[in-house]
Amino acid sequence: MSKLKRSLATAILITVLAISCLSRNPAVETYRNLFHSVTYLDIENFSVNLTTDKINISRNEKRMLLDGDILVYLTDEGRLGKMLILQLDREEDGFMYFDFVTYDFENKISIEKRNVKLQASFIYDFDKGIIPEKIEGVEIWWHSLDDLEMYLVPLTPTKLGKYPVAKMN
Repeated sequence: MSKLKRSLATAILITVLAISCLSRNPAVETYRNLFHSVTYLDIENFSVNLTTDKINISRNEKRMLLDGDILVYLTDEGRLGKMLILQLDREEDGFMYFDFVTYDFENKISIEKRNVKLQASFIYDFDKGIIPEKIEGVEIWWHSLDDLEMYLVPLTPTKLGKYPVAKMN
């Protein structure tokens, strides 16, 4: 009986692993490879282009961000970082998933998170890696004016910019 249980457990484990491998999104892995190729020096050089301008993420042809896009940011505490859009408002679900890396003042990783989920109308703090309860220290706000018009807004003094990358196919 013990051999049968062990065989069954092994079969279940193999099945779970196979399903897990099949469910991996190859596009996300491609995005992440490109994201990781953007170095701190790249971010620092690009940082002169950062602004406090909002980025249009509306549900129409004016949308400026797509899955796989990379943003560079300067936090309210003066740290540079990068953000990878994994999934933005798929099927108008009102959620954005992203990875991000915030660097400290010695150009080392201060905080890094994967698969962060941000809901429309919520705020995010890249210095702490949290959805804060208070507006203090917030870097970005997903400002949803209505069901169509939405913006990713850097809250001053935070700055953002869309990093120019050639997409891997």
